[in-house]
Amino acid sequence: MAGPSLEQWISDRGLQQVNDPDVDKPVYRLPPPDGRITLSAALEERISASIREARERRNLSRSKLAPLLGITEAVYARYEASVSRLTVSRLIHLCDVLGASPEDLLAPAAPHLWGENQSKVDLLLACINKLRAFDEETLQDVFSLLNRLGKTGTSGHGGGGAASVAPLLVRAAEL
Repeated sequence: MAGPSLEQWISDRGLQQVNDPDVDKPVYRLPPPDGRITLSAALEERISASIREARERRNLSRSKLAPLLGITEAVYARYEASVSRLTVSRLIHLCDVLGASPEDLLAPAAPHLWGENQSKVDLLLACINKLRAFDEETLQDVFSLLNRLGKTGTSGHGGGGAASVAPLLVRAAEL
């Protein structure tokens, strides 16, 4: 599989080399709009805070949540204290048990993945939440509308328009 060279991929994606003290080798990250790249430890702290806040919003104690995940309260507490790192499968399990979306738990930790400013992040997350409530037929209608908007080049307010949102909508519907 040929594909682009590593250097071309880095350039095309706008990745920046980061020397993260928690990682033995240099890593590459996409800088957020404010230019401040979050290192691994800070990202883990943000994820920990996000899962703690999601648990607290649901009025669940650690002692009630941990058994639902098949772990002890002490093990779960290490996730919230960012002592232990969550695996993706554990994060999915948390979404199941808390009735949370992946966006609920991850967007607060890495908002730049959802938009270049907080206003856009909030709007996109609100749209995703609305889409989740639609039945399949309505969701298909919305998707068709967005496809038509993307083909005509009508995006509303500059930027990528509906064509760039459509894959996200498909992914959001699958989650």
